[in-house]
Amino acid sequence: MADTFKYVFLSLVRNKGILIWALAFPIVLSCCFMVMFQGLDQLAQTEPTRVVVVQDEAYDDSDAFRQFVDAASEGDDALLSVTFADTPEEAELLVNGSAGEDRPYAGYVTVGVDGMPTVHLLPEDGSASSGVNNVYQAILVRVMDVFCSKSQMIRELLAQDPLFLANPSNVESVFQVSDVTQKTSLTENAPRESVRYYFALLGMAAMFAAQGSLLAVGALLPNASPLGARRALGGISRIRALLGCILASWLVSFGCLAVAYLFIRYAAGVDFGNRDLPCLGVLAMSSLMSVGMGALIGSIPKGSIGAKAGILAGIACFASLFAGLYGEPTMELADSVAAAFPASQYINPAVQISQAMFSLMYYESLAPCLQHVLVLLAMTAVFFLASARFLGRQRYASL
Repeated sequence: MADTFKYVFLSLVRNKGILIWALAFPIVLSCCFMVMFQGLDQLAQTEPTRVVVVQDEAYDDSDAFRQFVDAASEGDDALLSVTFADTPEEAELLVNGSAGEDRPYAGYVTVGVDGMPTVHLLPEDGSASSGVNNVYQAILVRVMDVFCSKSQMIRELLAQDPLFLANPSNVESVFQVSDVTQKTSLTENAPRESVRYYFALLGMAAMFAAQGSLLAVGALLPNASPLGARRALGGISRIRALLGCILASWLVSFGCLAVAYLFIRYAAGVDFGNRDLPCLGVLAMSSLMSVGMGALIGSIPKGSIGAKAGILAGIACFASLFAGLYGEPTMELADSVAAAFPASQYINPAVQISQAMFSLMYYESLAPCLQHVLVLLAMTAVFFLASARFLGRQRYASL
């Protein structure tokens, strides 16, 4: 078995097809993802709201509003990103001119003679960024409403008691914002849009890595090649030869996936939540599953190696469809199928690999991940038992 392991391992690492699909393919596609999804994760992060403020005489006379604008636009947690204009007409031109930008101005603000601001919002144009801009408009309106309500309250208090603000405790009670909520996270790590594509990519790469065991086990068939005929006449049993092929195929498969994972992790800069060792453990189990799948397809009695490789490629591409690898429409399709037929996920290796990686990233406990690993383990057992049965029952009249 040791000799079988050695020579199968050497033949697999020299096979260009395996290196292309199991190693080069995920690396090249991850480079494409780096370009395609650049800045995608920042879409879920709120940036300061861009607004134009008319800096006219009324603005200069309103000390309270000027101080409020300065406070809201300073610091790392600034709510506003302010651009000043001399006239309302100039401010309107700036706002309308930014309509086609990625982050247009939410609107512009003028100050009345009473010192109260008036918000003029950018009209909705139906573009793709319109929905995001509506959020910034709501933030702008809310910020200005807070200023107006505070100002009105102070005016009413001063009308009742002109010395109200002379007491420092009263001033603190008016302007202090109470922390009535606590910021927390529902997941172990902050959600990121791009990681789902990388998870699905690793699932597809694991299935493509099954080509190694397909070729190795296919070479054990006496009617597939002269090498298989010589092995059949040798003194090593088919089970021991199968074990040697499986070990060599698993080592090559896991090595390719580990290199691809490290490239995605460090070269592409994708943070998997500081759980590198558990992620590599999932990939090791995924490699074993893919080896079992390749062994099963390779042990089919009839059919050429090329035809079997085509079957494996078709299964891998179809399974990756429901893991959401091919873009947002396929993700919506995958989610719809999963909601309508939950059992379909348990027979899809690509989905199980992707979900196992998801569980590691977003759950503090390892229990959800172990559930997916157990499903992969069950698939592996079925694949190996079926392939061993195929190989053990085959008989040939002549070689």
